[in-house]
Amino acid sequence: MRRSLSALLFVLPFLTALDANALRLGNQTVIIPVIGRFPGVGGTQWQTDVFISNPFSTEIQVKLHFYPSGEASVVEREVTMTPFSSLTLTDICLTLFGRSNTGGMLEVISLQTIDARARIYNVGNAAGQFGQNVPGIGAIFLNRQAYLFGLNATTANRLNVGVSNPNDDTVVVTIVVRDADGNLLHSREAIVEPHKNVQYNDIAATFGFARQEGINIDMNAAVPIYGYASEVRQDTGDAIFVFGLSPNS
Repeated sequence: MRRSLSALLFVLPFLTALDANALRLGNQTVIIPVIGRFPGVGGTQWQTDVFISNPFSTEIQVKLHFYPSGEASVVEREVTMTPFSSLTLTDICLTLFGRSNTGGMLEVISLQTIDARARIYNVGNAAGQFGQNVPGIGAIFLNRQAYLFGLNATTANRLNVGVSNPNDDTVVVTIVVRDADGNLLHSREAIVEPHKNVQYNDIAATFGFARQEGINIDMNAAVPIYGYASEVRQDTGDAIFVFGLSPNS
């Protein structure tokens, strides 16, 4: 009995530490770096679903601010969520924002802490749907660095890289691409307007370096940003989404 009690006293602080360090992405303002709706290959359609969670015992109002690329104004909508509920906004660009061909950054805002995420996926393919999950990250958890590592830019994959600016001023983002051994492959500066998104598709071809795996990308700015990568299989269209970390800031 005394041995069991001693073991329990040893484990409890460890469990408490785990709970205190649980992953938290929600905030009163959650940034989804990109949503979109646009034609795919062979008559298919890319579209986006957004999912929002209200984990509280009270009803909340949620504002959605969409910043379409190529448009100067923000598109605003508001929804009400009942206690302990989740909301699915299917094909959000069309059904909520009235845009059939668009893309851009989304802010999800409430007086309470909320969680939100998106799924960008392709429909109309005979083989079925394929797509990727895009995590929403609370604005307070974003940082001035977005570091991505171990990315695959071989002939089997199309590696897309993007950065979103959740700030009210234009930001200059330095993007440095290195190989698995840390050798410089490419560097550039991206000018990202307020609440807008810049994305580079198939960066091996766009940036002009040899196709390879183990790519590391470091994005840095003077203010918090949301940097990300999307690896898309050339054969199946299967995709994974990677968001940038901030180990040095």
